[in-house]
Amino acid sequence: MFTRSIVKVLFHSLPLSLSISLGAALMTSASQAEIIKIPIASQADDLQDIPRPERGSSKDNVLAEYGNALTTNDSVGEPPISRWEYQDFYVVFESNYVIHTVLKHRPKHMP
Repeated sequence: MFTRSIVKVLFHSLPLSLSISLGAALMTSASQAEIIKIPIASQADDLQDIPRPERGSSKDNVLAEYGNALTTNDSVGEPPISRWEYQDFYVVFESNYVIHTVLKHRPKHMP
């Protein structure tokens, strides 16, 4: 009877001890990992100061201030979303109003 109790206790606690050991091993591995930082927000540093349409501007206002776009995409979906392309940025519209502008990525040439 005593032997059965010990076997039961060992058998039921085995998954717990195994998971604790595995967790400890993973934490040790993670603390030794190399951290690589990628500066996503700095992709267009040289273009950050160029004027762009503000959120809420109408298509007519964008056209009057920035002229004709290089290309335009037809509206898609509901609400209708469209995009105009300018030299340094894209303008995204929902219906007739600007919801976002996106700077174009310009890869830096290696010396």
